[in-house]
This record gives sequence, structure tokens and C-alpha cells, in this order.
Amino acid sequence: MVKAMKAKVGNPLRKLVLIKLADNASDSGECWPSYQHIADQCEITRRSVMTHVKDLEKEGFLRREFRKGEKGNSTNIFHLNLVSINTQLPSEGDSLPSEGDSLPSEGDSLTPSESPSPRTSHSLEPVNEPLKDIPKSLKPKLDFSCWPALPSEQTLKDWLAVRKQKKAALNQTAINRLAKHLHEAVEAGFTVEDCIATCATRGWVAFESAWLFNAGIARNGATSGEQGSWSEQVFNDGDPLI
Repeated sequence: MVKAMKAKVGNPLRKLVLIKLADNASDSGECWPSYQHIADQCEITRRSVMTHVKDLEKEGFLRREFRKGEKGNSTNIFHLNLVSINTQLPSEGDSLPSEGDSLPSEGDSLTPSESPSPRTSHSLEPVNEPLKDIPKSLKPKLDFSCWPALPSEQTLKDWLAVRKQKKAALNQTAINRLAKHLHEAVEAGFTVEDCIATCATRGWVAFESAWLFNAGIARNGATSGEQGSWSEQVFNDGDPLI
């Protein structure tokens, strides 16, 4: 197989046929697959296989031995010769773009719509595309639909900056878990703007509705037992977290 991969036969389909023969060959280089079996495996026509086998024989890559069966039918034994053959042959005029039975134009090809010059790998290893090449349009986006509402763009931006500073990037799991507490806070009379703004000003990377009451912030922005605006409670000068 390694010798067949390194051989230069001047035609991609002929190379494929040679590799298939090498795959079936014994250690002594002998194999006897039928033309139809090779055609099925290489996804080309039986006629193409016969043509490429004859050309490989002319170039010295193999020798055919004809056998007569008991019922009068004949079979071939292929003797591969990949040791002393020249590995640098000139490219033929019937290369991939112009050959009538090439992969882009053959009716029984696996990928008839594939472009004439696909990106291929010349090794047996799979090709892994780097993650950085994924278009931004295909990268996953955060879904806030589970929240009762969205805060203002500036408030959300400020809170994201707090999370980034504390190395707590916002992901979908965090958004989904926050949804429950935001719904509880809204039912208690707060808004999503109140909740996220409190997180931004107090440096909270997470949020629970009980934290608003523990911080002394009551519904409609008033502390327990007091009257006042919500902003006055959030920006309390005595708050050590500000």
C-alpha cells in the first residue's frame, strides 16, 4: 500500500485502481479481484477499470496471468511490481480535468457535484478543520428568551464587564439558571433592569432574588421600613462593595 501510494502513474483514477489492487495483494504481490469488484470499490465503471489495468500493465506496474476455470470461464491473477518501477512518470494528457470518466463527470461517481479541484488530504489521516476557521455567523449565540425581560443594553454591558473582570464569562447555562431567580424577583415587584443593575453596581457575577431583600432593597426601590428611590439604595455611599 505504501509503495502504491508513492507511485506516480500520471492519472488519479489509475492510481486509485493500483491502490485497490495493492490493498488486495498478498505479501508476494499477487491478487485476483474481479474487474467488477474493483469498479464497485473505486466507484468507477468496469470499462474504466479494464482500461486502467491495461495501462498499468504497459507501464510495468503489474502483470496479468490468465487462468481458465473448470467451467470454461477465465479469471485474472494480477502480479504487482512496485519495487523497481520509476516513481516519477510524466503527467498524461487525460488527467482529472479532461478524462471522460473522471470523478467530476462520471455518472456513477459518489459526488457528481463536487468541484474539479476539491480540498483533499494526501495522507490516510483525517483532515480536522481548526475551530478558529468557523465563521462568526455559525458560532452559537446566547439565548435570553428564558428571562422575563432584558435589561438596557448599557446595564447588560456593565454587568458583563464585571463578570469578565472576575473571569466568569457569561454562558447559556448561567443564563438559564438566572432565569428562575429573575422571574421570582419580577413577581416580587422588581424589574430585570433592577436586578442586573444591582449585580453590576455591587459586583455580583450571579444573582438570587433573596439577595435584594438581604441587601435591604425592597419592592419599587425602597428599603425595608424606609422610603426612597431605588438608585439611592444601590449607590449607597456606605456600601463597601461600591
